[in-house]
Amino acid sequence: MSSKKGNIVELFIDKAILAVAGLISVVILFIFVISTTKIEYRNDWYGPKGIDNVINKKALELRDKLQKDPNTANRYKSRKTQFLSQLENSIKQVDTEIKYPLPGYASGPQADIHRIYHIPSMPPIEKPTAAVAKMAAFVPTEELSPTVSYQTVETKLEDMDLVTVESAINAKQLYADFQEAFAGKGVREAWRNGQYAKPVFAKVELQRKIQQSDGSWSDWAEVPRTKICYLKKDLQISKKAGEYEMEISLVQFAKNEYRSEILQPPVYYNAIPAAPWISPSFYNERQKEITKQQDEARRLQIEAEKAKKLQEKATQPTRQPATTRQPTTRPSGGGDTGEGGRTPGAREPVTARTQNPRQPPAANPARKPVEKPAGAVRPEKNVTTPEQAQSASEESKFNAIRLMPNTNPGELDKLVFWAHDDTTVPGEKYQYRIRIGVLNPIAGKKWFAEDQNDLRNQVVLWSKFAEANDVVEIPQKLYFFASDIREIEKGGNVDKTVEVMVARYMFGNWFNHTFNVKSGEEIGKIVEATDPRLEQAGISSDTINFYTGAVMVDARKVTEWIGSGTLRSREYYEFLYSRDGKTIEKAAIKERFWSAKVAKIYKEISDALAVPPITLLSWSQAMTNSGQQILQRITPQESVPGAGTQPRQPQAPVRQGGGEGE
Repeated sequence: MSSKKGNIVELFIDKAILAVAGLISVVILFIFVISTTKIEYRNDWYGPKGIDNVINKKALELRDKLQKDPNTANRYKSRKTQFLSQLENSIKQVDTEIKYPLPGYASGPQADIHRIYHIPSMPPIEKPTAAVAKMAAFVPTEELSPTVSYQTVETKLEDMDLVTVESAINAKQLYADFQEAFAGKGVREAWRNGQYAKPVFAKVELQRKIQQSDGSWSDWAEVPRTKICYLKKDLQISKKAGEYEMEISLVQFAKNEYRSEILQPPVYYNAIPAAPWISPSFYNERQKEITKQQDEARRLQIEAEKAKKLQEKATQPTRQPATTRQPTTRPSGGGDTGEGGRTPGAREPVTARTQNPRQPPAANPARKPVEKPAGAVRPEKNVTTPEQAQSASEESKFNAIRLMPNTNPGELDKLVFWAHDDTTVPGEKYQYRIRIGVLNPIAGKKWFAEDQNDLRNQVVLWSKFAEANDVVEIPQKLYFFASDIREIEKGGNVDKTVEVMVARYMFGNWFNHTFNVKSGEEIGKIVEATDPRLEQAGISSDTINFYTGAVMVDARKVTEWIGSGTLRSREYYEFLYSRDGKTIEKAAIKERFWSAKVAKIYKEISDALAVPPITLLSWSQAMTNSGQQILQRITPQESVPGAGTQPRQPQAPVRQGGGEGE
């Protein structure tokens, strides 16, 4: 035991071993772990200290940059335009000189690029005619397309004044000119092309001008296609005169459905019961015939009234004069001459002419009427009235100009075409012009003569514009009339209240309401729909808008002199109002002081209000009525503003009010 205590090595050997092992472990840790840990940053390797130094250095550089002024030379530039351009034309580096075989080409010398054609000029078109059709139209609530037809889409009822402009072109001459230019005897046999020899109609362009408030006219602007055109997108003409685009258009626009939509587009279904729509030339002839019948009916009515008065005077007992002088013999039923007697030498009146010369002579009781032999009268079912004959004639003539799928335009001396304007505004005045164009079959090619090189990039060959003669005025749908005035004195001031009748046209019918207006108050407002005529007409509406947009300014008394020979004065009140707060307009108060134009409009509206309202057709009824081929004859009627072609019998005016119309 004592020996152990004396050996120091034995006493501390285990501790020395542990210390050496720990030192070796630390060395191994530093050499193989800590000193060999590296991080790669931008193609360099850094240890823990090195990476800290790099981070600190970058942070200092970033701080210095943030403290400096911004560099305006490297601002961001939008690349949106270039991106959209590349997106639209994603196919690049296409060799446009490659020639692919196309329908209509043949192999061999016909594909010669040095061929030359002489493009024919378009024949002149006829002077256009225009007409306005009043409609309660079924308007689509969404845009139509080849997959969304007018017959299946949701619609809403709208008042519409559809203007149609009609013209015609000599299609036989046009086809003959194209045949001669592309397949005639003057063209080399290798160059003849039957596809080009048939003109393909591209567009009927309708333009209009609008009369401004100062009487001047706006510039010409193109009228868009109607809302019921289901080929609106397909009928857009390519602006690029590429030969392949033209080949596709020639095939597409030659289809019957495209041709009909271009040359003779259809019209809206109309909820107002009327004869089916016809083109302006026939419509205007129909209106002339109606006016002629109306004038004849008025003439016969006036003559009948005169004959009745003469008959009444003839049956009255002759009065003896109070003087003892021998009375002058006068014709039975004649009136006083105003001379007080006969002048010596004056011709005696012819007593035999006591009736109107147009009135049939009175029946002679001594003369027996001539009896017609039996069988002289045809059965009523076989009688053809003039109206029926006129309707059949109108129907056959209109059908003769209609383009059917089997119609060959090249055989028509007169190809009738038209275009519609469904964007008119009531009260506006328009002027229209129209032209027609066919596709340029060789647009984009180098086959033009030197004097026609300007046509190389022209996709459509246009005719010259033809302008309609008449100015088209759209009837107003809102009028107001100042019918009476009341003056009440209050505290030395006179309170003037004017009675104003406002009339509004809705879906073929007129509705009216009377308002009492004072200075500074608006004329008309939205009222509850209590008029029983609405229900009779089949119109579902909770309110009627009688708002005129005008404000009463004042009412003043004026004096004017009237008469042609001897002048006389008369006093009446003028109704002063303004629509824009700047210009003051005036109108006479009370019907007897109105102008002839205002009185005529008021009478027409009153006549329309006096008869039962027009009952609107349903969608299916309007579709059937529009599809009828027989053009029903319209009976003579008074012209009612906005009443369309619905027959109306004139009656006594309804005294609702009067004055100046809007």
